[in-house]
Amino acid sequence: MKKLLLFTPALFLMSCGGETEEEKDYIETEYDKQIAEYLEGEDWEPVREDNGLYIYTEIEGEGMKPGLQDYLTLNYEGYLLDGTVFDGTGGEAVTFPFPMESLIKGWQQGIPHFGKGGKGKLIIPPDLGYGSRSSGPIPANSVLVFDIELIDFAPTPPLPPDYSDEIIAYIDNNELGDYIKTETGLFVLIEKEGDSNKPTVYSTVTMKYNGTLLDGTKFDGNDNFNYPLSSLIPGWQEGIPYFGKGGKGILLIPPHLGYGDRPNGDIPANSILRFDIELFDFTEDPVQNM
Repeated sequence: MKKLLLFTPALFLMSCGGETEEEKDYIETEYDKQIAEYLEGEDWEPVREDNGLYIYTEIEGEGMKPGLQDYLTLNYEGYLLDGTVFDGTGGEAVTFPFPMESLIKGWQQGIPHFGKGGKGKLIIPPDLGYGSRSSGPIPANSVLVFDIELIDFAPTPPLPPDYSDEIIAYIDNNELGDYIKTETGLFVLIEKEGDSNKPTVYSTVTMKYNGTLLDGTKFDGNDNFNYPLSSLIPGWQEGIPYFGKGGKGILLIPPHLGYGDRPNGDIPANSILRFDIELFDFTEDPVQNM
């Protein structure tokens, strides 16, 4: 779901067998027509919500239902009306690291119809999905179908995997020396601390950096980088303030403080990132000509 996060009562059961225009309680859209054609011959009948979302409940699940602030654990598969699969968990449950309010509207409105153990399908028109713009393999104005199974939900985010052993082994094998490990799992190696005055997350930093994977593959670098720290990955927001002007060192960033479980350009999913950095300057003034 790359680079991926509530409801109104159902109006009526959409039949697959030739309901007349007079019997409909809504103004039929082009997407309703596409969905009706898709449902022809199917042996399941979804309920249409008054906003055009279709919900089929195979198993309702336990009584408690998730809310917008909850973190979902789901098994799901997403596909277009022509059957093209664009996303899914491959049959394994995945816990989202962000609350349901960060997901598309169709999920925000559809998932709360299910409790733990609930299972069914959502058919989502474009205005409740990705709209009039394409998103990766999803063309613009696409109706989306999701097979979903709600395994669990919780009011707090899941704990990230601990990459400490892998990072410490890398430090030892490369004889990088002493390090600071923060509570979040970030590793900071200070070669030169720099001035006592340190930047904050609200600072604009000017620096040199080189980004590599632990196998040495370079994915990024800049000799004169000038950017607000607040717009950068969490590992930089936490790590750069360990250095003052003239400071130099290494940040070893676990995936949850970097780019997470999705690939990003030349960075594979779940990658530990190494950044060799040198902080030239910082200011509280907005950056110019970004």
